[in-house]
Amino acid sequence: MKWCLTLLLGLMIATSSLNAEAQGRFGSSFSADQAKSARDKGDIVPLGTIFQKLKRKYGGYQVDANLYNRNGNPVYVIDWMTGKGERLRITVNARTGRVLS
Repeated sequence: MKWCLTLLLGLMIATSSLNAEAQGRFGSSFSADQAKSARDKGDIVPLGTIFQKLKRKYGGYQVDANLYNRNGNPVYVIDWMTGKGERLRITVNARTGRVLS
């Protein structure tokens, strides 16, 4: 299971395209190796943990997720489809797992 989450995180980060607007808005993106290293060191909350929290709150599923460095603070930007079919963009503090917006 752990390797599956690692692979999922790596694929999402490696395959995401980052346009100038997103880079300016969210900061610089982590590489797959940087994200895995931060997770393994315990510097960030694993995405699976965040997804479980969002599923309990909104139902539905994750559409996309990226890890960014915003002013020295890691944040996840997650596109989420709720159980009611509403698409949300959720920003989460990657260190604490707290939803920011």
